[in-house]
Amino acid sequence: MPAIDFSKVQGLEPLPVGTYTATIVKAETGESKAGNEKIDIQWKVDGGPLDGRIVFDTLTFTAKAEFRVRATLIALGFDKKFKGEVRPEQLVGKTAKIVVDIQAGNGVDPETGEPYPPRNRIKKIALIR
Repeated sequence: MPAIDFSKVQGLEPLPVGTYTATIVKAETGESKAGNEKIDIQWKVDGGPLDGRIVFDTLTFTAKAEFRVRATLIALGFDKKFKGEVRPEQLVGKTAKIVVDIQAGNGVDPETGEPYPPRNRIKKIALIR
């Protein structure tokens, strides 16, 4: 019979603000609510007391967000003159320094009526040298 000890279950508390070495373990293309192309990314923290924790990020391919997509891809080793399609498999396995902060929850969960909790946001991604 399956068993679980809730006292040993890691909560969904955001990571503390800071800089972490992390590796992309999952990347999937999709479409945003507004209908824009995007890549959802899962970063896994490498090392330290928070080893294995996951941080979520999204690259949205719009004119307004191109600066962030460009900065992220360059930090992941793409050439500064890159032009072309970005495929998720090009991102998986890439390691970088991620600068993480905490963003306040936005809105209310329609199922529970509870406000959404705070979550991590990746402010910057830096190439590891």
